[in-house]
Amino acid sequence: MKLLRALPALALPFTLLTSPAHAAPTATACTMDLGSITSQGVVLYRTVTATQPATVSSVQRQVTVFSPGQARLSTIWNWSSNLPSLESGIAVTNSNVIGQASYNSNTAEPAAPSFTQISAGWGSYSAIGLSVDPDRRTARNQFYGLSNGTVHRWVINGFGWTPTGQTGGFSAVKTWALLGQSTTYDTFLATTRGGALYTIRLPLTQAMTPVVKQVRSGTWGAFDYLVAQRCGQVSTLLIGVDKDAGTAYLYAMSHANGPSTVIQTLGKLPGTYTDPIYFLRTHGTDLRGD
Repeated sequence: MKLLRALPALALPFTLLTSPAHAAPTATACTMDLGSITSQGVVLYRTVTATQPATVSSVQRQVTVFSPGQARLSTIWNWSSNLPSLESGIAVTNSNVIGQASYNSNTAEPAAPSFTQISAGWGSYSAIGLSVDPDRRTARNQFYGLSNGTVHRWVINGFGWTPTGQTGGFSAVKTWALLGQSTTYDTFLATTRGGALYTIRLPLTQAMTPVVKQVRSGTWGAFDYLVAQRCGQVSTLLIGVDKDAGTAYLYAMSHANGPSTVIQTLGKLPGTYTDPIYFLRTHGTDLRGD
């Protein structure tokens, strides 16, 4: 499939979604903490607000977490400020690929982070993702990794990392973002190197037979990162980052429904976006975009 450069569409009016799932997407007053890891290993975030035009806060919470150039991939960063063990600051949990190995991180900002190595052999992985149980009914965290076109999954719990399935056919995927969670599946929003945009629903069964739907056939190929945050009942605030151009665009997306999915362009974000890694920083994931 021919690689196409992502082209921003014209900005459109947007309104708060209170109607059915596939109506115009929510945007008004929704915010997202867009995190990044700099080339020097500093973790920071900016708060993006879906005003028109979109607004971006100044850089917040700059914390040196990694050595320069050390981190290669990162999941969503989940934080909490109400843990009884914390006298101040916030607790942060996430997973990373550092060099050739995978790690869990669990620390209290602004204290120095602690890393627990999980395994080696992660040099071929091009994308990772972490889905924490949105209903908090089970102590399961689903961890996903994309390597040479195959999506691998593990469950992370008190017993460690347990493989729970894999599925192939995704060699064209360039980047992805966790879009939807339920007690029976997780869904990623993914771009291909040819510029298409897809949803990939992965059931939480050992067979792990995916349900793949094309959302757009082109114009998304320039984005190196997608970052998604729930907005309203079932809509999504979406950011696409093009590191080469140093730009980022904000979108409001309705509940995913293949090519019928409504995606409104809310504009180019002010600022420059050239950091090696971007991620969602959030107070617990509960994504309902699919």
